[in-house]
Amino acid sequence: SLSTLVAALKYGGVAHYSSDLLYPPDGNATEEMNNPDLDIDKIQPMSKRNMEIFKAFKYNMKRGVFPPVRVVYDQNYGFNVEALAPIAKYTLVGEYVGDVVTADHSGKSNSDSLFLLLQTEDPQTSLIIDPTHSGNYSRFFSGINNRNLLSKRKANVRSRRFAMDNKVHVALFTSRDIEAGEILSYDYNAGNHGKCVEEWAKAGFYDTSNFF
Repeated sequence: SLSTLVAALKYGGVAHYSSDLLYPPDGNATEEMNNPDLDIDKIQPMSKRNMEIFKAFKYNMKRGVFPPVRVVYDQNYGFNVEALAPIAKYTLVGEYVGDVVTADHSGKSNSDSLFLLLQTEDPQTSLIIDPTHSGNYSRFFSGINNRNLLSKRKANVRSRRFAMDNKVHVALFTSRDIEAGEILSYDYNAGNHGKCVEEWAKAGFYDTSNFF
Protein backbone atom coordinates (compact mmCIF):
# COMPACT_ATOMS: atom_id res chain seq x y z
CA SER A 1 0.00 0.00 0.00
CA LEU A 2 1.00 3.63 -0.35
CA SER A 3 1.26 3.99 3.43
CA THR A 4 3.77 1.11 3.58
CA LEU A 5 5.81 2.68 0.79
CA VAL A 6 5.92 6.00 2.62
CA ALA A 7 6.93 4.24 5.84
CA ALA A 8 9.66 2.30 4.02
CA LEU A 9 11.07 5.44 2.41
CA LYS A 10 11.10 7.29 5.72
CA TYR A 11 12.69 4.34 7.49
CA GLY A 12 15.40 4.22 4.83
CA GLY A 13 16.09 7.93 5.18
CA VAL A 14 14.73 8.83 1.74
CA ALA A 15 13.72 12.49 1.81
CA HIS A 16 12.16 12.74 -1.65
CA TYR A 17 9.99 10.37 -3.65
CA SER A 18 10.82 10.74 -7.32
CA SER A 19 9.72 9.22 -10.61
CA ASP A 20 12.73 10.72 -12.40
CA LEU A 21 16.50 10.81 -12.23
CA LEU A 22 17.78 13.74 -10.16
CA TYR A 23 21.13 15.53 -10.37
CA PRO A 24 21.99 17.05 -6.97
CA PRO A 25 24.73 19.71 -7.08
CA ASP A 26 26.83 17.87 -4.50
CA GLY A 27 26.95 14.65 -6.54
CA ASN A 28 29.54 15.92 -9.06
CA ALA A 29 27.25 14.88 -11.93
CA THR A 30 25.24 17.00 -14.33
CA GLU A 31 22.43 16.05 -16.66
CA GLU A 32 24.70 16.85 -19.61
CA MET A 33 27.09 14.08 -18.48
CA ASN A 34 24.31 11.51 -18.98
CA ASN A 35 25.13 11.10 -22.65
CA PRO A 36 24.64 7.59 -24.10
CA ASP A 37 27.33 8.26 -26.70
CA LEU A 38 29.94 8.31 -23.91
CA ASP A 39 29.21 4.78 -22.68
CA ILE A 40 31.70 2.03 -23.54
CA ASP A 41 28.74 -0.10 -24.66
CA LYS A 42 26.37 0.93 -27.39
CA ILE A 43 23.20 2.04 -25.63
CA GLN A 44 20.31 1.12 -27.89
CA PRO A 45 17.06 3.07 -28.08
CA MET A 46 13.84 1.21 -27.33
CA SER A 47 11.57 0.14 -30.13
CA LYS A 48 8.77 2.59 -30.92
CA ARG A 49 6.20 0.31 -29.27
CA ASN A 50 8.25 -0.22 -26.11
CA MET A 51 8.91 3.52 -25.91
CA GLU A 52 5.18 4.18 -26.01
CA ILE A 53 4.68 1.65 -23.20
CA PHE A 54 7.47 3.21 -21.13
CA LYS A 55 6.17 6.76 -21.55
CA ALA A 56 2.63 5.65 -20.66
CA PHE A 57 4.07 3.87 -17.60
CA LYS A 58 5.85 7.07 -16.52
CA TYR A 59 2.69 9.10 -17.10
CA ASN A 60 0.67 6.75 -14.92
CA MET A 61 3.30 6.63 -12.18
CA LYS A 62 3.31 10.40 -11.81
CA ARG A 63 -0.45 10.25 -11.34
CA GLY A 64 -0.34 7.56 -8.69
CA VAL A 65 -1.18 4.59 -10.90
CA PHE A 66 1.29 1.85 -9.94
CA PRO A 67 1.89 -1.70 -11.19
CA PRO A 68 0.38 -4.51 -9.05
CA VAL A 69 3.10 -4.49 -6.39
CA ARG A 70 3.42 -3.34 -2.80
CA VAL A 71 6.25 -2.72 -0.36
CA VAL A 72 6.15 -5.16 2.56
CA TYR A 73 8.25 -5.55 5.67
CA ASP A 74 9.90 -8.79 6.77
CA GLN A 75 11.50 -8.89 10.22
CA ASN A 76 14.39 -10.96 8.88
CA TYR A 77 15.05 -9.29 5.52
CA GLY A 78 13.66 -5.77 5.89
CA PHE A 79 11.55 -4.10 3.20
CA ASN A 80 10.77 -5.97 -0.02
CA VAL A 81 8.51 -5.54 -3.05
CA GLU A 82 5.77 -8.15 -3.39
CA ALA A 83 3.56 -8.92 -6.38
CA LEU A 84 -0.12 -8.36 -5.62
CA ALA A 85 -1.28 -10.26 -8.71
CA PRO A 86 0.25 -12.52 -11.38
CA ILE A 87 2.64 -10.57 -13.60
CA ALA A 88 3.53 -11.90 -17.05
CA LYS A 89 7.09 -12.34 -18.28
CA TYR A 90 8.67 -9.21 -19.80
CA THR A 91 6.28 -6.83 -18.03
CA LEU A 92 7.66 -3.37 -17.22
CA VAL A 93 7.58 -3.00 -13.43
CA GLY A 94 9.65 0.10 -12.79
CA GLU A 95 12.32 2.60 -13.68
CA TYR A 96 15.34 2.71 -11.40
CA VAL A 97 15.74 6.31 -10.26
CA GLY A 98 17.47 8.32 -7.57
CA ASP A 99 20.29 10.83 -7.33
CA VAL A 100 22.79 10.58 -10.18
CA VAL A 101 26.38 10.83 -8.94
CA THR A 102 29.78 10.05 -10.39
CA ALA A 103 31.34 6.67 -9.62
CA ASP A 104 34.11 8.22 -7.53
CA HIS A 105 31.54 10.20 -5.53
CA SER A 106 29.46 7.05 -4.95
CA GLY A 107 32.23 5.76 -2.68
CA LYS A 108 30.86 8.14 -0.05
CA SER A 109 27.52 6.33 -0.04
CA ASN A 110 26.68 3.46 2.31
CA SER A 111 23.76 2.34 0.13
CA ASP A 112 23.56 -1.32 -0.91
CA SER A 113 21.33 -0.37 -3.85
CA LEU A 114 23.71 1.57 -6.11
CA PHE A 115 22.98 1.08 -9.80
CA LEU A 116 25.14 1.68 -12.88
CA LEU A 117 23.74 4.30 -15.25
CA LEU A 118 26.70 5.19 -17.49
CA GLN A 119 30.03 3.39 -17.82
CA THR A 120 32.86 5.40 -19.36
CA GLU A 121 35.73 3.52 -17.62
CA ASP A 122 36.56 6.78 -15.85
CA PRO A 123 35.29 7.08 -12.25
CA GLN A 124 35.01 10.86 -12.67
CA THR A 125 32.57 10.56 -15.59
CA SER A 126 30.92 7.16 -15.02
CA LEU A 127 27.49 7.68 -13.47
CA ILE A 128 25.76 5.80 -10.65
CA ILE A 129 22.16 5.97 -9.46
CA ASP A 130 22.16 6.37 -5.68
CA PRO A 131 18.68 6.01 -4.08
CA THR A 132 19.84 6.98 -0.58
CA HIS A 133 18.06 10.34 -0.49
CA SER A 134 15.57 10.11 -3.36
CA GLY A 135 13.93 7.30 -5.30
CA ASN A 136 10.86 5.11 -5.61
CA TYR A 137 9.77 1.58 -4.71
CA SER A 138 12.32 0.06 -7.12
CA ARG A 139 15.04 0.58 -4.52
CA PHE A 140 13.32 -2.09 -2.40
CA PHE A 141 13.67 -4.85 -4.99
CA SER A 142 15.56 -7.58 -3.15
CA GLY A 143 19.19 -8.09 -4.06
CA ILE A 144 20.46 -11.58 -4.76
CA ASN A 145 23.87 -13.04 -3.99
CA ASN A 146 25.34 -13.41 -7.47
CA ARG A 147 28.06 -15.74 -6.14
CA ASN A 148 25.52 -18.30 -4.97
CA LEU A 149 23.67 -20.43 -7.54
CA LEU A 150 20.59 -20.96 -5.37
CA SER A 151 20.33 -17.24 -4.69
CA LYS A 152 20.79 -16.39 -8.38
CA ARG A 153 17.79 -18.58 -9.21
CA LYS A 154 15.59 -16.28 -7.11
CA ALA A 155 16.10 -13.40 -9.54
CA ASN A 156 12.87 -12.66 -11.40
CA VAL A 157 13.57 -9.08 -12.52
CA ARG A 158 16.07 -7.85 -15.09
CA SER A 159 17.13 -4.42 -16.31
CA ARG A 160 17.81 -2.72 -19.58
CA ARG A 161 19.65 0.54 -20.06
CA PHE A 162 18.29 2.45 -23.02
CA ALA A 163 18.47 5.92 -24.56
CA MET A 164 15.48 8.25 -24.49
CA ASP A 165 15.72 11.95 -25.40
CA ASN A 166 19.50 11.45 -25.56
CA LYS A 167 19.66 10.37 -21.90
CA VAL A 168 20.29 6.91 -20.44
CA HIS A 169 17.47 5.37 -18.38
CA VAL A 170 17.15 2.01 -16.62
CA ALA A 171 13.96 0.01 -17.17
CA LEU A 172 13.13 -2.93 -14.90
CA PHE A 173 11.06 -5.81 -16.23
CA THR A 174 10.09 -9.31 -15.16
CA SER A 175 12.33 -12.07 -16.50
CA ARG A 176 9.70 -14.78 -16.01
CA ASP A 177 6.05 -15.16 -15.04
CA ILE A 178 5.57 -14.07 -11.44
CA GLU A 179 2.86 -15.35 -9.13
CA ALA A 180 0.94 -13.22 -6.63
CA GLY A 181 2.83 -13.12 -3.33
CA GLU A 182 6.30 -13.51 -4.88
CA ILE A 183 9.08 -11.12 -3.88
CA LEU A 184 10.68 -9.19 -6.74
CA SER A 185 14.42 -9.93 -6.75
CA TYR A 186 17.22 -8.52 -8.86
CA ASP A 187 20.99 -8.80 -9.33
CA TYR A 188 22.29 -5.26 -8.78
CA ASN A 189 25.66 -6.24 -10.28
CA ALA A 190 24.22 -7.81 -13.45
CA GLY A 191 26.65 -7.47 -16.32
CA ASN A 192 29.73 -7.28 -14.09
CA HIS A 193 30.35 -10.99 -13.55
CA GLY A 194 33.94 -12.08 -14.08
CA LYS A 195 35.42 -8.62 -13.59
CA CYS A 196 38.38 -8.14 -11.28
CA VAL A 197 38.19 -6.05 -8.11
CA GLU A 198 39.74 -3.04 -9.84
CA GLU A 199 37.18 -3.16 -12.65
CA TRP A 200 34.31 -3.43 -10.18
CA ALA A 201 35.71 -0.46 -8.26
CA LYS A 202 35.71 1.67 -11.42
CA ALA A 203 32.04 0.86 -11.93
CA GLY A 204 31.14 1.77 -8.35
CA PHE A 205 29.80 -1.69 -7.48
CA TYR A 206 30.16 -3.80 -4.37
CA ASP A 207 30.17 -7.34 -3.07
CA THR A 208 26.66 -8.86 -3.04
CA SER A 209 27.54 -11.89 -0.93
CA ASN A 210 25.56 -10.34 1.97
CA PHE A 211 22.35 -10.66 -0.06
CA PHE A 212 20.13 -13.71 0.33
